[in-house]
Amino acid sequence: MPDARSCTADDVQVTEDTELTGKYTPDHSHRGRCCVRYGNTRVLCSLSSSYGYFPSTCHVGPHWGCMLVTYCLAVGPAFFFFARNDILLGLQITLVVSICLTTASFTMVACSDPGVVFQDLDLTNLPMQGDIETGVICAQCELDHHCPWTGKCIGERTNKWFYVFLTSISLHCMLIGAVCLITFVPG
Repeated sequence: MPDARSCTADDVQVTEDTELTGKYTPDHSHRGRCCVRYGNTRVLCSLSSSYGYFPSTCHVGPHWGCMLVTYCLAVGPAFFFFARNDILLGLQITLVVSICLTTASFTMVACSDPGVVFQDLDLTNLPMQGDIETGVICAQCELDHHCPWTGKCIGERTNKWFYVFLTSISLHCMLIGAVCLITFVPG
């Protein structure tokens, strides 16, 4: 049988006892690449030899416009309070910390590689392992779910950052609500 790199679907013999698996082999020649398309996603830049987390990789999904809207919705209301002069210094510092945590965690989700399944083109016709489900929208991720607010799938690599973002945005929204009450409710 030929080696795995030159194997085609015709070289594979499947019987009743055969476990249907395909072998994903990553292409490790990613360093210095810009604007590379994988499925419906784009790697805007990659400074490392393998795709991973922001800032060494900037990887956006097909709904990158929603990602930009999410940045504005998450951070915009807080800047409204900085235009006012009557906000307490402690609240201003708390808002800055909240903005930084929310923005950093969101950026880690929205710009990191979610777990793209890189396929060796010679092996694309092999039967795939049953537990890998690729996203219909991104067409390349090991899928947990697709979140249009982040513009991409939340995959194996970004799942923990997604939960950090959900926690930080929840606390950020509660903080904005508290600042609104303190600022606008008389008494």
